[in-house]
Amino acid sequence: MPSKKIQQPANPEFPIVGIGASAGGLDAFRRVVRNIPQETGMAYVLVQHLAPDYESLLPELIAKETSLPVYEITDEIHLAPDSIYIIPENKILTVTDGKLRLQPRENKKVPNMAIDIFLSSLAEVHKSFARGVILSGSGFDGTTGLRAIKEFGGVTFVQKPETAAFDSMPLSAIRTGAADFVLAPEEIPGKLQEIDTAYDNNRAYADNDQSGKSDDEFFRSVIKLLRLRTGNDFSHYKQPTIRRRIARRMVITKKEDPEAYLSFLKTDKKEQDALFDDILIPVSYFFRDSKIFDLLCEEAFPHILSRKDPEDSIRVWIAGCSTGEEAYSMAICLHEFLADKAPGIKVQLFASDISENVIAKARAGLYTWYDVQNVPEQRLKNYFTKSNGVYHINKEIRDMCVFAVHNFVKDPPFAKMDIISCRNVLIYLDPFLQKKALNTFHYALRGHGVLFLGKSESVGYSNNLFDPIVKGQKIFARKDTKDNRPPITYERGEAPLVSASFTNQKKKGGTEPDFLKKANEVLFSKYTPPGVIINENKEIVHFHGDTSPFLLPPPGKPNFNIYKMLREGLTFELRNALLKAKTGNDTIKKENITLKDKEYLVTLEIIPLDNDLETHYMVLFHKIMAAEGQSRSAQKKSDAERIKMLEAEIEQMREDIRRVTEDQEAANEELQSANEELLSNSEELQTLNMELETAAEELQSNNEELITVNDELMDRQEQLTVARLYSDGIIETIREPLIVLDRELRIKRANAAFYKYFQAASDEADGKVIFEVSPKHWNIEGLRTVLSTSVLERKKVEGLEVRVILPDSGERTMLLNISPITNENLEENLILLAIEDITDITRANIMLKQSNSELEENNKELASFSYMASHDLQEPLRKIHTFSKLINDDEGNRLSGDSRLYLERIMVSSRRMQRLTEDLLRYSHITSDDTSEMQDTNLDEIVKEALDDMSGKIKTCGADIDIAALPTVKAVPLLMRQLFLNLIGNSLKYCGSERVPAIRISYSRVSGGNAADTENPGDLYKITVSDNGIGFLPEQAERIFEPFHRLHSKDKFEGTGIGLAICKKIVLYHNGFITAESQPVGAAFHIYLPA
Repeated sequence: MPSKKIQQPANPEFPIVGIGASAGGLDAFRRVVRNIPQETGMAYVLVQHLAPDYESLLPELIAKETSLPVYEITDEIHLAPDSIYIIPENKILTVTDGKLRLQPRENKKVPNMAIDIFLSSLAEVHKSFARGVILSGSGFDGTTGLRAIKEFGGVTFVQKPETAAFDSMPLSAIRTGAADFVLAPEEIPGKLQEIDTAYDNNRAYADNDQSGKSDDEFFRSVIKLLRLRTGNDFSHYKQPTIRRRIARRMVITKKEDPEAYLSFLKTDKKEQDALFDDILIPVSYFFRDSKIFDLLCEEAFPHILSRKDPEDSIRVWIAGCSTGEEAYSMAICLHEFLADKAPGIKVQLFASDISENVIAKARAGLYTWYDVQNVPEQRLKNYFTKSNGVYHINKEIRDMCVFAVHNFVKDPPFAKMDIISCRNVLIYLDPFLQKKALNTFHYALRGHGVLFLGKSESVGYSNNLFDPIVKGQKIFARKDTKDNRPPITYERGEAPLVSASFTNQKKKGGTEPDFLKKANEVLFSKYTPPGVIINENKEIVHFHGDTSPFLLPPPGKPNFNIYKMLREGLTFELRNALLKAKTGNDTIKKENITLKDKEYLVTLEIIPLDNDLETHYMVLFHKIMAAEGQSRSAQKKSDAERIKMLEAEIEQMREDIRRVTEDQEAANEELQSANEELLSNSEELQTLNMELETAAEELQSNNEELITVNDELMDRQEQLTVARLYSDGIIETIREPLIVLDRELRIKRANAAFYKYFQAASDEADGKVIFEVSPKHWNIEGLRTVLSTSVLERKKVEGLEVRVILPDSGERTMLLNISPITNENLEENLILLAIEDITDITRANIMLKQSNSELEENNKELASFSYMASHDLQEPLRKIHTFSKLINDDEGNRLSGDSRLYLERIMVSSRRMQRLTEDLLRYSHITSDDTSEMQDTNLDEIVKEALDDMSGKIKTCGADIDIAALPTVKAVPLLMRQLFLNLIGNSLKYCGSERVPAIRISYSRVSGGNAADTENPGDLYKITVSDNGIGFLPEQAERIFEPFHRLHSKDKFEGTGIGLAICKKIVLYHNGFITAESQPVGAAFHIYLPA
């Protein structure tokens, strides 16, 4: 059975395994649980879709499969290792800081997503200590929860679909990439333990912030592989986070040391992609920190809107948008804000992330029920459309957003932004990249633009660039600065080659970057013609030689964009050449380019310079004098002919474009008409589809609950079958006839003893009225009425004696016990008739009564004889004793020694005989007809009288007597006095010469059922007389109450041997009993009298 006592966890940092299942989950649970070892150090939480109004038997069923303690969860129960916890019915479960919390499942019409809710909370609270397992079930519950566990560094498991009774839930988790391992249920516990051991081994590396040289080399090698694979450099991401992600992948890939994992990573592109996805941690929610969005609407949006004209647009950049929730939340807030205040203003929202996978999901705009659970109900209704269990972002909001793969620390930023939101991204970057990112955002924002950061982030040392809009919140306004140059996109460790504005940035003794070395090699091989090196933003980062014939600084602020500096005639040609060089990654030449008012021609040569972090281009200018080339007049003539030809071609192209445009417009009109019809049909289909989906979800939920109930009912049926077989076996072995009758007294069932005893066949008797089976046997007056009354009134009848005539054995006496069979779910009234043949017992009782009657007569005669004999002996004995004493007094001095001895013996013997006759007289007197009637007798007074009678002897012995308050009983006072005189006298007589007698008299009230020597069910007074005398042997406890039984010789202790027999007879006369108990010192006598 499930345990009731809950252990407190000694250490909250231990793995917690969340196991979810739906339809067909009972068998899968059993297969997992029965394979869990005894000491794993993990806690296991089982979550299943249960019918809300059906009491679950899951705890009892699981408890039978394991020796681990099994608990049904109560609110705020503490988690402990090596324990199993099971969700109760109609509850939603979450976990907080080592405790499980229950909440009622309020909306039963909404699909039951209890597994997702629990696993997601488990991931958020326990992070890398979370383990998720999805077993058999229909639907997709659990998929989102597994993704959350992976995102927070835990490990996930899914049952092999082919081993599941229902494979929808496992397939959903596998298709979304949420499963780290796909195993049969029996294999999961072993893999869990293997993973936990691997985590312990690798946790030292994952938590090592001051790693050694070899670890640093391993870390750099992994980062380089990722850079080459994805184009993203994680060198300046915070190392502890990256190291934990690497350690997780080492565990999953079973690589226990860094060198083995590095070798594997170099050869496996899929693992490189998996590590890249793990590092990104795409955790995002709709309206995360909802109060911040309220502040945006109250403070930031009015701040922006106050500087806008009605025809302007608001430009927003969500940097690090993950799967799009942040971008769509911002778009919804802006749509609501502008709807009333400035409906004409358009919104352009750009959302970027470095992962193609998350951008693809963001573009799709499809989310599960768990994804949108933080969306207020009205917003969910206004901005989402539900289809096939998935929520689609509405087209109006989707069209506001543009999603792109973009690295804001490397790629050119989006420009002229009004709002930039970069929440919970900077926390993963080191200070260098944080500062660079903030400089980028400052450049990308318009004057007074707004920057929106996460709650754990700040502008730090870049506070000269931003001012807080709301104190204490993470909303900042851009400051204007004197230097607003675009940010340089090279990474840390790369300095620009040489430029007018960056000549002082290179550190002394610094290492020259790779692209500079390559550039120098090329320049020297080409005899160093004049040229420049530009980056991907077309900014000059290095000048070589005299470039003045080709470049001219523009007026105003310094600007190193090469297009701004080129002399007239070179811009168009260089732009085309750069595009070809970038596309083909090859050297491109453009020859014989004419410059305005110059006597020379120019040949451009563009050479790509590959670099791990960013591609640069070398632009070389070859100056060709007129003498070496064409004459100027020939050149002009050639130019004129070329212009004429190009003008003709342009005119023809215009005509072609006009014709194509007309055709396109006609096709567009047809498409528009068709599109309107399709849209109308689509809306109707969508409405119908939503209704069908709702019905399907309700059916699916009901089906899951029915399957779960069915599993438990099948298990209960198995238990009932076993119990029925067990009870049938017992019934068939009972020798007494048993029979079940319905309200019409028809036989529903009978055991073998009934058919054998009454010589009836089961096929003939079943279903028939009992009086029709054997009319002669059961034709008993009044029996039909008793049976009918019992079955109709559900009345129990016990001890009904009837006489039945049987063919073989004649008349027999039967004892009938009739008991209604009670069952709330049983529509018909039934009774159980138990039949016992008491003929032999009845005859024995009659013979016993006769024997008892004869014994009573004999006892009376014996008592009368004893009384008469004792009475008749009294007078001769008294005379013998009296005359002997007179002889002794008168003639004793004259008698010889022998004569005196003989006389003394005559006196002693006569006295002993006299006492014996007195005791016999008392013994016989107890049952005499002359005995006084019983009355209320105060035992305190009786004991006091007895002590007064024995006061001389008590004083002589110096006895210590302790008496507790005694009750008043129904008794004969004279007999009670005799009882205590005998018991106290015995204690004084057998105390021994070496000790002072100590006698204790006490009492208590006990139940008659607890007393072994009585069948009286009522309460009894237990009166105990104990002493410290010589006691007796335990085996003599019964015999000492027999008449004339002595334990010692009469020379040692005088007495007649009939005193305790008198005590027993007195107690029996009062319907009680007496027992004796030998103690280590002395004896105790227990008297039981009716209370």
